[in-house]
Amino acid sequence: MKVKEETLDLGEPKDIDEAKLKELIDIMDNHRIRPLKIFIVGKKQWLRVYGGNVSHGFHMEEFGGVIPRKLDRGEILDSFSKIEFMINEIIQAVILKEDFSAKGSWLDSLNNKIDLSQKIRILRDEWELISDETFQMLTKLKNVRNILAHSWDFGNAVYGKDKTLKTNFPQFCKDLKEIWKRLVVVYENLQPQNELMNKLILELKNNIEQRKNER
Repeated sequence: MKVKEETLDLGEPKDIDEAKLKELIDIMDNHRIRPLKIFIVGKKQWLRVYGGNVSHGFHMEEFGGVIPRKLDRGEILDSFSKIEFMINEIIQAVILKEDFSAKGSWLDSLNNKIDLSQKIRILRDEWELISDETFQMLTKLKNVRNILAHSWDFGNAVYGKDKTLKTNFPQFCKDLKEIWKRLVVVYENLQPQNELMNKLILELKNNIEQRKNER
């Protein structure tokens, strides 16, 4: 499968319509109705619905929430869990597009069994969604994740030529932030967020109306 080159990771992330996001959240809260699985992300805030649970938050300093606040193994591994989550959402956007059925959770089961290295290789080689530069950055970052997943010693982690993670931590954080930004651009190109919210709002309103008619 090939995806057009226009959907590469170029450009700046778009912001979402905050009024639409508020309307969507209000509908879910007031009527206790929600899709099975969605993820909406913009420059300032994000919304995730999964398994009936709603998570809504604000980015710190334009995606700063993805960046570890300090040289801490747990925080660094948490950053990578967010990166892999974003990659999984991109894969879902390609395969299922705006399908909010249980198929999303089925695809999660597959994603959880596919190695991160294979996922980013698919994004570059098979679907042409990320540039080679992004692929190389992801691979370099992932190597740190692999080391820390099996070791408590930061001395075993290197980042950059002849540099330890400790000495090169500012660059590591900068690259993490850049990768997240690029993945958000890919996700937005595949699934425009404001269009997605319009579809969700309409679908939820139709479900509410159907409930009323069935009473």
